[in-house]
Amino acid sequence: MFIRERDETRQWMTTTEATSYLGVSSKTMTRLIREGIISTVEHPLDRRKKLVRLADIIRLKKAAERLAA
Repeated sequence: MFIRERDETRQWMTTTEATSYLGVSSKTMTRLIREGIISTVEHPLDRRKKLVRLADIIRLKKAAERLAA
């Protein structure tokens, strides 16, 4: 999945999209949310889904890349 980091029209993504973008398992994503590293809000159209702020996910990925380098 390709995310344009400067796409100003898109501010949120589902946790499934974030999992794919970060390249982590769903178990890891659940842990990141539970530990408060990533915050979520309820999806307005589907209460079963959670949304995460796109900027937070991009920031987390950049931080992980810096640590890996």
